Amino acid sequence: PGWSIFPRMIATDIARTRAPPGAVARSAAGHHRRATAPLRSIIAVHRRAAVINRSFNGRVLCQASTSGRDDVEGADGSSSSSRRRSRIVPRVHARRIEAMSGSHDEDELHLEGEDDDAPGPVNSSRSIMGSADPGAPLGVVLTHVSADFDTLSSAVGLAKLRNARLGANCTFVVLPRGASPGVSHYLALHKNKFPIKEKRVVEAGSLAWAAVVDAQRRDRIGDCDKWLDAAKEVVVLDHHLLATSDIDATELIVEDVGATATIVAEMLENENVPITEEDATLLALGIHTDTGSLTFEATTPRDADALAYCLRMGASQKVLAEYVNPSLTAEQREVIARGMTDVKKTTVEGITVSRVHVECEEYSPGMATCAKEVLDLTDSDVLFMAVSYVHGKKNPYRHVSVIGRAKPVKTVDLGAVLKAHLNGGGHPKAASAAFRMDQEIVSSATLETLRVRGDNPVEGILDELVRRVCAEQVPPERKARDVMRRSRHVVAARPDMTMAEVGEFLDVHDHRACPVISGEGILVGVVSVTEVDVATIKGQLDRPVSGYMKLRSAVTPNTPVSECERILVEQGEGCIPVVANYDEPRRQWRMEGLVTRATILKTHEYYRRNRLRSRKGGGLLAERDEDRQAAPKVTVNPEVFFDSEMLGLAENAKTVPGADDAAADAGA
Repeated sequence: PGWSIFPRMIATDIARTRAPPGAVARSAAGHHRRATAPLRSIIAVHRRAAVINRSFNGRVLCQASTSGRDDVEGADGSSSSSRRRSRIVPRVHARRIEAMSGSHDEDELHLEGEDDDAPGPVNSSRSIMGSADPGAPLGVVLTHVSADFDTLSSAVGLAKLRNARLGANCTFVVLPRGASPGVSHYLALHKNKFPIKEKRVVEAGSLAWAAVVDAQRRDRIGDCDKWLDAAKEVVVLDHHLLATSDIDATELIVEDVGATATIVAEMLENENVPITEEDATLLALGIHTDTGSLTFEATTPRDADALAYCLRMGASQKVLAEYVNPSLTAEQREVIARGMTDVKKTTVEGITVSRVHVECEEYSPGMATCAKEVLDLTDSDVLFMAVSYVHGKKNPYRHVSVIGRAKPVKTVDLGAVLKAHLNGGGHPKAASAAFRMDQEIVSSATLETLRVRGDNPVEGILDELVRRVCAEQVPPERKARDVMRRSRHVVAARPDMTMAEVGEFLDVHDHRACPVISGEGILVGVVSVTEVDVATIKGQLDRPVSGYMKLRSAVTPNTPVSECERILVEQGEGCIPVVANYDEPRRQWRMEGLVTRATILKTHEYYRRNRLRSRKGGGLLAERDEDRQAAPKVTVNPEVFFDSEMLGLAENAKTVPGADDAAADAGA
């Protein structure tokens, strides 16, 4: 059809030769625009068709037709107007799938000098994302309110997965209410890259499928919870094992990983769904932010593998560097400043539990970041921060959000506390809950009494939460006697040994330091390999150990382990003697035990092979592991992740000649 342009161009040239000079000049610009516009369209169409043909590993699944008919070329060269109905993508959806998979090259879809944001043809990726395929089962993926990167990336990835399985652009992402500041800034620049729709344009009555990601409760998706009742199929995808769900879901998928984005990334990788660099970057952001860049306690090897997959798929390190640790907003800085001023601390068994209440004029997103900053800046081990504001104009009420954050204190489980008393939830070291001051707190009679009768109800509720943590979850502080190596198991040097003998003694026992004890059992000093090295350099290995040994510090059996650690770190000691008669003169000290670097490492339980156990063989860690094993974990087979009726898009039409062979080759 493009060749029809040239007769018109020739006729125009003839007319120009016969027209007056002024008329030729006036019509030149308009003629150029009219003549080049069809050519530009033809070039764009052919380039687009070439990209479609390349995007499926060289297999031409669809042939572009400029006449608007759905002609599909079969294996024998014949054509048919019926749509291809199998896992091979029908021609009518080819450009949509190309746009969703990101296999096209934007530079090839636009002529040189064109702006990406300029209006394009009807089948451009921007217009494709704005409308669903007619006849396809409409689906929506819901994030939780105040969306973070984990819920957003999971929603986008799940929508892409469903669209790829159905071979149609019929699944969109909706943010029920707001997003964190970092996510809002990110979406302001990247929203057109993802299938995101505004809540007001979705027809709830037309929903055939709905999913909720990174949440399991209806109150976490705002007023969109009504959509779950309208949808025929409901899927819940989350990674909070201990959370309870009040959603009547067709399928519930809960995996023990650090981020929901990890589960979605694994699905996309297992099914070889093509994703763009923007998709990979968003998934990587979700994993980074929810695992603390793989540093949080809940992080698993699967999170690291999923993050590696995102990097292989082209995740942008520049974007990750900018959004993983974003700058604080003015509102966040003000909340942090007020929080540090008004914080109240309670120290029990060496653990500092703090609480603070910050009143705001209106809703301010990003308060979880503020809680983490206040936790670190106030040198607290556990923090409860309440942020309240007055909501509503006709019937105003005070809305209170309680955010809990904790450092790695082994027995503290903030998720359990907030779940039991405020119907909240989350992780052991990061949890949250919300309540209204004009509504009853049904989950706790004590907190309800404080809400109704307290002079400062919010502060009273926070004090009760602090009391609960201190009484029920803060473990007894370990003393030196609880972790020391008993003197009968300690190897010690004699004062009459030479430095050469001490060096051989330490080497045989694989120690870097040891106490020096006299024949009467008196502690006289401590010697280490450092002193042996110094004697070697000076050529004094024949000197007695008494000339090199030192006794800088010692502790009592009741000294807290934290104080022992401080001495080891600040004084650089390899071991600290535990002295029973510490109050007597030093020359009479008798060693009861020894605290070493290895002892301190065991108390922190950094490594699984060195975890301390109680004398009964259990231990706090064992109790936690038992709780995790008892926690509900519901998964489904990926092969039945979507209902067969939803895949009917690829079953109801007749297959054109050669389609079965092509489907078999594609593994459909």
